[in-house]
Amino acid sequence: MERDGKELFYLSADGKMMAVPVATRVEFENGTPVALFRATPRQPIPIFDLFVYDVSRDGQRFLIITPVKQTESTPMSIVLNWAAKLNK
Repeated sequence: MERDGKELFYLSADGKMMAVPVATRVEFENGTPVALFRATPRQPIPIFDLFVYDVSRDGQRFLIITPVKQTESTPMSIVLNWAAKLNK
């Protein structure tokens, strides 16, 4: 939706990006929340992070700060004094 104030987005406690229709007439009214997709946001660092996600103006794209997955690395072998071993 456009940035018209008719929809709110939030991250649920179980890690889903949610959308809920809202109306701000005399009283605040909300519709039924809908799960859009599963998200894995990084835990915010209170001193630095104000938000862990943002939504595009049209409400169709999301930018979510996520943790970087560490890949398994192969152990490294270092051979010292390798030049002396070439002559043997």
